[in-house]
Amino acid sequence: MVLVGSDYAFYSGDVNDDGFVDGADGLLIDNDAFNFVSGYVVTDLNCDGTVDGSDAVFADNNAFAFIGIVRP
Repeated sequence: MVLVGSDYAFYSGDVNDDGFVDGADGLLIDNDAFNFVSGYVVTDLNCDGTVDGSDAVFADNNAFAFIGIVRP
């Protein structure tokens, strides 16, 4: 989680649920965007009903920031 203003938000982009946002997640998003996938799918990160470049931005930015799960 991250503090955004006065609210807390979750990071997104880990579409393959391996605990890290990385290139593998970006690859899944790119493949779905290329195939014009739409509907309720895990690769639609901004929840607009279609997988496109705007979804890849979330994964790319969080992969660049090395976002991952930290467990005790």
